[in-house]
Amino acid sequence: MQHIRNLMLPIAVVLGLFFHDFFAQLAFIVPYLIFCTLFLTYCNLKINELKFSKFHLTLLLFQIITGIVLYFILVQCSGIVAQGVMISALAPTATAAVVVANMLGASIATMTTYTMLCNLTMAIVCPIFFTIIGSHSELGLLPAMGIVFVKVFPLLVLPLIIGVLFQKFLPKLTKQILKHKYTSFYLWSISLTIAIGSAINYIILQQESQHKVIIQMSIAALLLCVWQFGVGRLIGKKYGDIVSGGQSVGQKNTILAIWMAQTFLNPLASIVPAMYIIWQNLFNSYQLWQKSRKELQK
Repeated sequence: MQHIRNLMLPIAVVLGLFFHDFFAQLAFIVPYLIFCTLFLTYCNLKINELKFSKFHLTLLLFQIITGIVLYFILVQCSGIVAQGVMISALAPTATAAVVVANMLGASIATMTTYTMLCNLTMAIVCPIFFTIIGSHSELGLLPAMGIVFVKVFPLLVLPLIIGVLFQKFLPKLTKQILKHKYTSFYLWSISLTIAIGSAINYIILQQESQHKVIIQMSIAALLLCVWQFGVGRLIGKKYGDIVSGGQSVGQKNTILAIWMAQTFLNPLASIVPAMYIIWQNLFNSYQLWQKSRKELQK
């Protein structure tokens, strides 16, 4: 089963690439898959083990500042690239980051705390920013923010609330749910396939004049990935947990980022988080290979 799970990423990419027409039609179920994935994750969350620290605040500020500053720099050259980079930077930490970080020797408690904090914060920050630059900006700040918040809140905050309530009032049912701990991974893989299919389908529909922008967004995704993992690791080094720093701000919930870009911004901007998927997983694979090699040498 572990070998099958290791193949899920390349399988998802291949399916999304070659059957994009079919999977693009399923884009409407992505929010429900994201909700279920987060709910299953939070069912295993131990609230009493969460400890917020200056380390978490520093990572969070870096993530927010990176998204906002890069947007205002890049928008001078290309609004679409700026939107794609911004949403990729602001995207919450992937729930899978906890698993990868644990394999690399990071603190699970630190990662879990930041993942929850980041999701809750971005549920507030993203609607505000989408209101300013997105499709609802002409409505005024408060009405537009309300529209965006209603769509984002159920995805990022409601799963946490329901997960905690399940643990408190339905402990037996929660235990049964946790027996199928890899279900969230398979739901994530399905979401990834649909998201990639939607992005590829949108790329193909673009005119030839957009190809230059697509190349620019692919390069931007690579540079952003290097920046976030690199600075995150430097922040982590300062606080004695290099891996947690890198994975917390570097490994993104790109499925959510693609959905938010296609829903609230220029759909073409979703190419940046779509390409980010590839770069971050290549880097994670390299990190795991390096760790395995060092363990063999010992």
